[in-house]
Amino acid sequence: MHPQLQQLVVLQEVDLEIIALDKRLKVLPEQMETSRSHLAKDKEQLDNALKGIKEIQKKRSKLEQDVQIENDHMAKIKVRLPAVKTNKEYSAILAEVDAAKQKISALEDEELSIMEILEKEEKKIPDLQNGYKKEEQEFQEFKKQKEAEIARINQDLEARRIKRAEIAKPIEAQWLGLYEKLIKHRGEQVVVLLKEGVCRGCFQQIRPQMAIEIRTGEKVHQCSHCNRILYWVPEPETETAVPK
Repeated sequence: MHPQLQQLVVLQEVDLEIIALDKRLKVLPEQMETSRSHLAKDKEQLDNALKGIKEIQKKRSKLEQDVQIENDHMAKIKVRLPAVKTNKEYSAILAEVDAAKQKISALEDEELSIMEILEKEEKKIPDLQNGYKKEEQEFQEFKKQKEAEIARINQDLEARRIKRAEIAKPIEAQWLGLYEKLIKHRGEQVVVLLKEGVCRGCFQQIRPQMAIEIRTGEKVHQCSHCNRILYWVPEPETETAVPK
C-alpha cells in the first residue's frame, strides 16, 4: 500500500472513533433531559394533587363557616318567638326557621360529600410521594452515571485528538487537504476499500488499469464515480485441505 494512503487509512480510523464519541457526547445530555422531564412530570402530578387537596380543604372550611352562619341566623330567629303576638307572625318565624334548617341540611350534605372526596384524594398522596421519591433517586443515580460517562468521553476525545494530530503530521498537505475536503462533501468515510474491482463507497466498477495500480501501491487513486480515495488489502489465503 502507498505510504501516504496507509497513513490516511489510519487517520480515518481515528476520525471515525472521534465522530462516534462526539455523537455519544451529544446523546447523553438529551438522555438526561428526558429523564429529568419524567421526574418533573411526577413532581407536577404530586404538586397538583396536594394543591387539589388544599382547594378541597378550603371548600370544606367555607362550608363549615356557612353552616355556623346559618345556625347563628336560626338562633336569632328563634329568639324572636317569645315576642310574637299573632299567629301570622308565629307562622312566618317558623317558616324562616324551617328554611334555615333546610339550608343547613343542604350545606351539611355538601360538606359530607366534600369530606368523602377529600379522604379519597388524601389516600392517593402516599403512593404519589413514594413514586416521586423513587423516581428522584433513580434520576440522581442515572445523572451521576451519565456525567461520569461524559467525563470519560471527553478524556478519550482529548487523547484521540492528540493522536490524530500525530498521525496527520507526516501526511503530505496535498493528500490531507483532499481527505478533509472529501469529508465535507462525502461524509464520514472517504477512504474506502477496493474489492474485486468495485469501490466499496459507491459500489461502482473501476477501470482495470486503475485497480492494478491501486493493488501494487504505485499511486493514490480516487474513484472515478464518487471521488473517494481507494485502497486495497490482499484477501487472506485460505488453506487447502491436504488429502489423506
